[in-house]
Amino acid sequence: MFELKGKRALVTGSSRGIGKAIAIKLAEAGADVLTHCRSNVNQCEDTAEKIRSFGVESEVLTADMSSVDEINAMFEYIEKKYGGIDILVNNAAILTRIPFLEMEVPDWDKLMETNARGYFLCTRNAARLMKKNGKGGRIINVSSISQFEAAVNRTHYCATKGAIGMLTRSSALELAPYGITVNAILPGSIHTDFNDDVLSDKDFYEKCLAGIPIGRIGSPEDIAGAAVFLASDEASYVTGAALTIDGGKTL
Repeated sequence: MFELKGKRALVTGSSRGIGKAIAIKLAEAGADVLTHCRSNVNQCEDTAEKIRSFGVESEVLTADMSSVDEINAMFEYIEKKYGGIDILVNNAAILTRIPFLEMEVPDWDKLMETNARGYFLCTRNAARLMKKNGKGGRIINVSSISQFEAAVNRTHYCATKGAIGMLTRSSALELAPYGITVNAILPGSIHTDFNDDVLSDKDFYEKCLAGIPIGRIGSPEDIAGAAVFLASDEASYVTGAALTIDGGKTL
């Protein structure tokens, strides 16, 4: 069950946090996994070493998710060296917290370029390779409950996640005839270094915890298993879905 042996995956933003947990879990299920970072090569190589411990292949790739040229070059390299990929996990994203009335155009554009356009470019490039190979594929977008739940000081972030929601649904519709599924995972409160600054505040932590019926903050490993399922043959009839993993927070 959930066997990924013989599959090759790319997980963007896999030097740490959710991306790292997903990359390792895919490898545990038998997939060869290409890791990715913008500049933190040492941490990404640590992920790759853990992946190789499962007896599968891994390589560290670098690209700025706000750069069209770097993303395109990364996929050109993947095609040239590996012939393509079977699984793409879009995970690389950034977050800043800015009051709406203080937000400037560069603040807005920075998140849109990385979180929304970056996901679009990776999805398009991966889908082109998958269609060319004729074997179908799996595309998984790590979004957030912020794609439908508003948050103070994160209007730009929430907007990018809303965009990812419709990117998932619309691309799933167009790519289905080629055997390519596209699904989204929507994490709730997951404690990583991405949000350690706010979760380290005792009052904020307790307030956040009070809104989660299951009674705990999530971990990256809580997300990784869902990615393995969506990447597997058992999920071949699942596309355009949004799987919420939030301990019941949005209930």
